[in-house]
Amino acid sequence: MNTRPKPAVLHGGAQRLPIRWANVEQPPITISRYRVAPADKVSLHVHTGKGEYWVIVTGSGTVEVGDRTIPVVEGDVVWTPPRVPHALTNTGSSPLEFVNIVQLVGDEPLSTTELAP
Repeated sequence: MNTRPKPAVLHGGAQRLPIRWANVEQPPITISRYRVAPADKVSLHVHTGKGEYWVIVTGSGTVEVGDRTIPVVEGDVVWTPPRVPHALTNTGSSPLEFVNIVQLVGDEPLSTTELAP
């Protein structure tokens, strides 16, 4: 019997994949792994209190950060600062996977707001 949790779908189309810290019970930092299907997207959203690093592991797409649209491929890293709207679209023919590393910034509370397309 498979006891792994079912992946959650966040921000429109990002499927959160399981990640396991192998040697610590209380992780020192928040790291998540996501998969986005071809032609699917991470909807436009904004955070306060944190920035994110998106490390593209496989696939290709475009990332919106503020008023910039940036093509991304495997091995690229994108910084999404707090209070700057951001989104990601898989423009390839295979799943795009990325690792999300969270950096707490300032003393604002953590919050996320989905923005209308």
